[in-house]
Amino acid sequence: MQLQLRPAALPDPLDCETAALLRQVLLPILETASSWASLSAALARRGYALTFRMGHMVILNAETGTALCTGGAMGTPLGTLSARLGRPALRLNSDGCTAELDC
Repeated sequence: MQLQLRPAALPDPLDCETAALLRQVLLPILETASSWASLSAALARRGYALTFRMGHMVILNAETGTALCTGGAMGTPLGTLSARLGRPALRLNSDGCTAELDC
């Protein structure tokens, strides 16, 4: 029997209240970051982390590893950040569908 690795899924859509609260905290960080490293560090100071799944930037609860939302759900999709900060340097995980920021 061969072990099948399943890639981590994208987070479920947020309810309106949770999305609004997260935007209050995350949008200033996402909008003012000057590099991928500074974005990652600023998120870490607030208890969040970045990962990449199936071509999407995903924001995690750093303590639990729970996927909270995508950048698009926060109004700042990966394409927008990449246009401003440059392409992120990523380390691809063994599942081939997920990656970690390499900064």
